[in-house]
Amino acid sequence: MFNLFKDRFPVTHSEKEGVIDNSLDMLKHTIRGLIKEKFSSKLKIYVLDSGSCNGCELELQLLFSPLYELSFLGLEVVYDIIEADILLITGLMTENMYVELEMIYGKLKEPKRVITVGDCPVFTAPFKETFALKNNAEIFYSSSYHIVGCPPEPIAILEGLKEYLKKDEYSHQKS
Repeated sequence: MFNLFKDRFPVTHSEKEGVIDNSLDMLKHTIRGLIKEKFSSKLKIYVLDSGSCNGCELELQLLFSPLYELSFLGLEVVYDIIEADILLITGLMTENMYVELEMIYGKLKEPKRVITVGDCPVFTAPFKETFALKNNAEIFYSSSYHIVGCPPEPIAILEGLKEYLKKDEYSHQKS
């Protein structure tokens, strides 16, 4: 499909492309080292959308594209909370999802690690004034770490993950 439009919409490249690639490679190398140090070989993440516009989910999906290749760094999305090392929450805390979220959080293995992504879970999103919302996710999950943005760019998610892994108080326990 791209070949049909390549003459009409020429592809441009940033002059700083090499710098961006180099910083991304350094960031990926750092994250890979932190995952190996703290989780043996794989960091398993369970993603829960508690009621979002799907902007954060699209950015998360981009992280597993050939550009970022997070699966090669040792990150794996799992679909069973019992296997997960980290619960990653996106979206507003809706009344309907709160019971489900409590059940999932209860099944998360110790130490319970929670990362919230985007502005919605901490109520800085535009939809915060509605009857359908429970409350700020940070109130319920004091162990959480927050990655800011609406939606956060993939690089911001990677930076947030790196900072979380650096500050993780369970750094010498292998999951």
